Amino acid sequence: RGRGGDFSAGSHETAEVWRMLGSLELLSVATKIELGNILLDIYDRKKSQPLRPAIAWSLGRIAARMPMHGPLDTVVPVETAGEWLDRFTEFRHDEPMALLAVMQMARRTDDRYRDLDDKQRAKLLRWLSSHDAPGHYLELVESGGRLDSEEQGLIFGEALPKGLRIL
Repeated sequence: RGRGGDFSAGSHETAEVWRMLGSLELLSVATKIELGNILLDIYDRKKSQPLRPAIAWSLGRIAARMPMHGPLDTVVPVETAGEWLDRFTEFRHDEPMALLAVMQMARRTDDRYRDLDDKQRAKLLRWLSSHDAPGHYLELVESGGRLDSEEQGLIFGEALPKGLRIL
């Protein structure tokens, strides 16, 4: 609020704060919804342009259908993820991290409580295709499956120890 503050809108530290918040899978659903709404509100602001990769990454993690390590009771409701996807895909995207975010928010789990409906899934598959998303992103949204090592690196943020895999 007001003027000043410790973080400038485009600072590296601000991006790291958003990434940290996005990685906190044990946050309550209510807190995740509040954070997701804030991220969507600031994503398309001119001042936030330098932060778009971090904001997209964080939104994708907050609304992910498959948590990396957290319990399923902290996954945001499918209706919320669907609304966020509708809003997020309306923005003009030139940020590759946006494709990863959409994949995470729309990824098929074969759990009717976490999966988007077929109509929205088809719409998102068209959106991903029109934005030249990697083929594996399309596969994960359409039929589910495991992340490959490159995707794990993008989501986890660093190389995993040998033999450790993320589902």
